[in-house]
Amino acid sequence: MLDAMQRAGTTTGPPLIVTRDPALTEQLLRLCAAAAVTPEVVSEARDARRGWARAACALVGDDLAGDVAAIGLPKRSEVVLVAAGPDSAATWQRGVALHADHVAMLPDAEGWLVDRLSDCLEASEAACLTVGIIGGCGGAGASTLAAALATVASRRRVRTMLVDADALSGGVELVLGCEDFEGLRWPQVASTHGRVSAAALRAALPTLGDLAVLSWDRGGEASLDATTMLSILSAGRRGFDLVVVDLPRRPDDAASAALTSCDVLLVVTTSGVRATAGAGRLLALLRTQCADIRLVVRSRAGADLGAETLSQMLHVPLLATIPTKRAVERSIEEGLGPPSRGQLHERCVSMLEQIGVGAAPR
Repeated sequence: MLDAMQRAGTTTGPPLIVTRDPALTEQLLRLCAAAAVTPEVVSEARDARRGWARAACALVGDDLAGDVAAIGLPKRSEVVLVAAGPDSAATWQRGVALHADHVAMLPDAEGWLVDRLSDCLEASEAACLTVGIIGGCGGAGASTLAAALATVASRRRVRTMLVDADALSGGVELVLGCEDFEGLRWPQVASTHGRVSAAALRAALPTLGDLAVLSWDRGGEASLDATTMLSILSAGRRGFDLVVVDLPRRPDDAASAALTSCDVLLVVTTSGVRATAGAGRLLALLRTQCADIRLVVRSRAGADLGAETLSQMLHVPLLATIPTKRAVERSIEEGLGPPSRGQLHERCVSMLEQIGVGAAPR
């Protein structure tokens, strides 16, 4: 599993605009503003050499396309020749000479170009790990673990998004103690369709340091479809290093879509006989929807079965055991969220490392 902090193959610089046409420059700056990016602008072909290789994408005006092609810059991806007005054979010929990936004719291509600018700056979804957490039985503490795992990851400087996919739960915000924080909740994004900007999503959600949270408000139930869930998760994977999804035991269409999007699924259960039977029935369904399932056992005094025995009975690899601690419950009840130290914190660090999420360098 890729470490969540890897960013293979991405560029680091701002978009590069190469044109001396004032009207085209103004148009492109407006489109960059719509995509929430700040470009570097040069008005001579020779000045493009400095930022050419590191730019997230290069937008070359038709007026300078021939000059840029003539100076022999290294070939690179995400080069767009931009022209105003109707296209012509000559414009496309200059695009070929420039080795452009695309030719964008304005104003018709404005919407496409805004999306392209956003895509260039957002990380590949492949660099993000999506972890689902689901209770194998009622009262297993799946929401607590989801909140704790996300909190610990964010404290280790991993950009993390926590998604509450259970519309009928008490709300993961209450576990974190951030229910009064400003930001959007599911009811405000439930009508979202199509591509969602990762930058816009990050800016809109309630945050605790490096942790962004998408949960439910205290109002009535909102309708959420699978398409919206997938759009939000796609944006999350482009904008964060780790996405943690708190899943219901009886998934609706939206939660089922989230479940099938998970790279790793953690099933949390206690070690009683009835809990084990319930987890076994649930796992029969989960195995058809996720290939990588791990078991987390919440230990308690006088448990009927040991964690290793439970793992063998359920045919699921054991990831960790987590303690039942009154201090954790008290911290959550007081609105402080999961404790920043203690056994639960330590087990979360271990779980993150086992599933491939390392701490970000300082």
